[in-house]
Amino acid sequence: MSKEFKVRNIRNEYRHSFIWNLIVIAVIMTLAAIILPSTGPIGTKNMIVLCVIEGGLMMGFMYLLEKYTITISGYYERSLIAVLSSGFTFAIMCLINLLLFSSVEKLILDSVTLVGKIIGIMAIDLILLAILNNKKRFKKPKLLIIAYSNNFYRMKRIKYGVINNYDSWYENSEGMTDEEFFGFVEEKFPEYDAVCVLDGLKDSHYHKVVSEAMKVNKDLFIVPELIDVGKTNARIVLFDDVLTLYMPESKISSVEQFFKRAMDILLSVVGLIVAAIPMLLIALAIKITSPGPVLYKQRRLTIHKKEFDIYKFRTMIPDAEKFSGPKFAEKDDPRITKIGKILRACRLDELPQIFNILKGDMSVVGPRPERPVFVEQFEKEIENYNYRFEVKAGLTALSHVYGRYSTYIHDRTYYDLFYIMHYSLLLDIKIILLTAKTMFLKSAAEGEDDFKTKTGAKTETEVIHN
Repeated sequence: MSKEFKVRNIRNEYRHSFIWNLIVIAVIMTLAAIILPSTGPIGTKNMIVLCVIEGGLMMGFMYLLEKYTITISGYYERSLIAVLSSGFTFAIMCLINLLLFSSVEKLILDSVTLVGKIIGIMAIDLILLAILNNKKRFKKPKLLIIAYSNNFYRMKRIKYGVINNYDSWYENSEGMTDEEFFGFVEEKFPEYDAVCVLDGLKDSHYHKVVSEAMKVNKDLFIVPELIDVGKTNARIVLFDDVLTLYMPESKISSVEQFFKRAMDILLSVVGLIVAAIPMLLIALAIKITSPGPVLYKQRRLTIHKKEFDIYKFRTMIPDAEKFSGPKFAEKDDPRITKIGKILRACRLDELPQIFNILKGDMSVVGPRPERPVFVEQFEKEIENYNYRFEVKAGLTALSHVYGRYSTYIHDRTYYDLFYIMHYSLLLDIKIILLTAKTMFLKSAAEGEDDFKTKTGAKTETEVIHN
């Protein structure tokens, strides 16, 4: 008799991960309060309150850094989130201690709990993954990806993007009649645990996928059209007794603009103080290892297509585009210097843009500023591309933390439009935190050639020109 394998439930796995992480942090903070109930001048009651705050901050940072999403890439990313969350929490607790108590004993205790939380979270995650990755007991849920052949590039991206959690298969439905497509959906859906449908399908096919997924109780993922990006901002209102979705005007209010600018100034000043020495060292390294200027200026577009000079640390040889003309960087690009490769990998070449933020050309968070020559090209290729210029360009962006260098330009644009339609200060803070994580993820710097090597798929450039 064949052995029955249990299909992993990804949603429940991350709920269990959240609960076990909460238990580990609660145990560590309880032990801290018991072992040292009165740390220096703090007192027992204050110590209990601070332990509760520290535990809450730790869980909050892990949640904002998306440790409990169903597409987390693996143990390294989970561990990275635990380390960053512990570091952010430690910094805040040190600030509270400095302002209110100035207790050396509390600083030592915070350092101990910092290490304890990291070890505890990493250990419990390793145990959970060891159990779930036991191929003799569990198998990955099967994911069916449906699209037309012109979306093959993105089907590949999805398949390899969730390979740690899903056994992914894709189906090209191009050329199917309605009858053939409906028969395929009814026959195949029961074999899978989840379905992902890409944009571009006929309305009748799209509706069939959604209705059948609901009918047979399958998880459903939808790659949106532009109109669907707007729908995600919808709220329920009633016209008499009729259920209606209200999509409010997607525009940042003057009050939100004021607080956004205040946060830009505050963060850029703090950033200059913190980054002053690293920026000086980077400048010296560039000057010593490569002839030419330290900084590089380039014309970019910001809000309302206003032109400005963006500042970056130079990562290429001088006059890199003198003969090649404007083009994106490539894998093993001979124009990039040795120091430049390191700076690009860690996104440190962007640090001088802090001055652009202080000047008001840019914001900390917003669509990445693009060059006029590429804007002109993208306007012809992408619907509503101009809408991304409703806000200031940013040092980091939603497309920056979720995408890669090889991310399809249409998807990067949709991220930008989603950001504008769902703007909030909390979203800005989340993107800033995620940026710290992105700096340490090798996959975030993946170029088109890296993706082609990994998957065998054509690059975006090849898709567009074929």
